[in-house]
Amino acid sequence: MNKFCDFIDDRIDDGTFTPMVNAANSSMRQIGKFLVFFVYFISALLAFTSFFIIIPYEQLYKPGWLLITLGVFGIYFLINIQYHYYKARTIAPVANPGEEGDEFCDKCNYWKSDRTHHCSVCERCIYGMDHHCIWINQCVGSHNHRHFFLFVANLTLAASVIIFAGFQSFYDHLFMEYSQYTFCTTILEHAPLQDIICEYDGFARTAVVFSYLLSGILLVMVGGLTFWNFYLISIGCTYIDYLKRSGNKKKQQTLRNRLNKGFKSNWKNFLGLRRNRTFFRCVIIPTTFPPVIFENINTRYDNFDIV
Repeated sequence: MNKFCDFIDDRIDDGTFTPMVNAANSSMRQIGKFLVFFVYFISALLAFTSFFIIIPYEQLYKPGWLLITLGVFGIYFLINIQYHYYKARTIAPVANPGEEGDEFCDKCNYWKSDRTHHCSVCERCIYGMDHHCIWINQCVGSHNHRHFFLFVANLTLAASVIIFAGFQSFYDHLFMEYSQYTFCTTILEHAPLQDIICEYDGFARTAVVFSYLLSGILLVMVGGLTFWNFYLISIGCTYIDYLKRSGNKKKQQTLRNRLNKGFKSNWKNFLGLRRNRTFFRCVIIPTTFPPVIFENINTRYDNFDIV
């Protein structure tokens, strides 16, 4: 096994695998472009199904005030999802080249500062890199990490609302032979597009079942990603930092002391709640602002913390 590992290391060093690695990275960039379009398509389908099929159909089972409330929450989550997804994929994470004396990046042929990691797909060093996300077709790092987290968090909440609101719709359309009602066999008072939707045979049933099952998948997978990011942010780490912390105990302790400022300070730093910025104005309301350097209680700057 050691000989095999040594063989792999030698092939990496002499550039044997370089063409294959470059081809894989290029493929990831091209696939990422398609997945960005796919995300917009799926979000549009989920929104259309929720607002024009599921909520109107649920008037058979739920009171009007609850449906209005669900609709308001749905619109809010939709705006946040689209806003933060757009920002996460268009705002470039900070590329910090470092200074002479820092660790040297052989791929960039330049110095890279601490907490900087080279991304072979983006082909540059990313400061505060968490990971390369193929779904936004770029790295998650300093400056766009906040938008990425708020995107997945709002997507998780939106999926939860669909699961809660649409169970009866899902059940009735999945088991149509046992159902008393369906979207296209019932006259609904508040369903403005019912006639148009029902002109296409089977569309309503397919859309409801597909959207509900997809929401369940998103709730599990994206929800898991949200909670994982919540944990990392709470301890002041990115995923790359966490991997570095998993090394020797001395390095673990050094990184822990430098990065973890405490639960509250970690979150205030991550969300950029500095300079009189409030949670409502900067998190509840979709907001973009420049990177903010961490300011501790003594108002000193720590260049290991950046939004």
